[in-house]
Amino acid sequence: MTDVLRGPGTYRGLWSTTGHPAVLETAASLAPDFVTIDLQHGAGPGEIDTRTFTTLAHYGVPGLVRVAVNDPVAIGKALDLGAGGVIVPMVDSAADAAAAVASCRYAPDGVRSYGVQTPRIDPLVADRPLCAVQIETAAAVAAVDAIAAVDGVDWLYIGPADLGLSLGGVPGDIESVVDGTHPLSAEMYAAFEAVVAAAIRHGKVPGIHCNSGVAATVAAAAGFRASSVATDIVAMRRDMATQLAAARQV
Repeated sequence: MTDVLRGPGTYRGLWSTTGHPAVLETAASLAPDFVTIDLQHGAGPGEIDTRTFTTLAHYGVPGLVRVAVNDPVAIGKALDLGAGGVIVPMVDSAADAAAAVASCRYAPDGVRSYGVQTPRIDPLVADRPLCAVQIETAAAVAAVDAIAAVDGVDWLYIGPADLGLSLGGVPGDIESVVDGTHPLSAEMYAAFEAVVAAAIRHGKVPGIHCNSGVAATVAAAAGFRASSVATDIVAMRRDMATQLAAARQV
């Protein structure tokens, strides 16, 4: 199911920090290109199970997991439960990227342990799991060409908040470009260009985290082909605030 996320095109996904089944089904029913469950900064219990991905599969939507750490146990567990791929945080070097890829693959190509937990898929014949590595530090930007050259890396996915902190001490946020509250630094724009160029050079998909559809269009104009367009908690707060303000005006 995740092979489509490696081909030509632009991918727009939804991001869940709660991982709640009702939220995931609501998200999947909207037919996004993917849904990501965040286990690194999630607001939920930090747990997933086979039902998580059965729900997404019912709607034909690939389920990705942003794991908490670049670790074969964390990555293997997400894939065993049925995730179509992983987004791996804080990848600073080609060695880090190679470790993430190895955790997604069985021997002799990797170090993933065989332990599938759902009869819905046969991992030996299923699509190769998507491996997205996050570029979110100055070190990663400096090494981005070597990271992009690693066989098995599918996406170079920028985490703008951490990247902004690493480059200048201010969390990066494309939303601020949209509303004009805090223009991104020249260093951030240079980093964006470097990541997109490296991805194109090595046939990978450049991606970046966004919290709105408008921000995603700004990212697309900068060359990014994959992005989130809404995060459940952020979207819920935003809409609640809008509706509350509207009611109070009346």
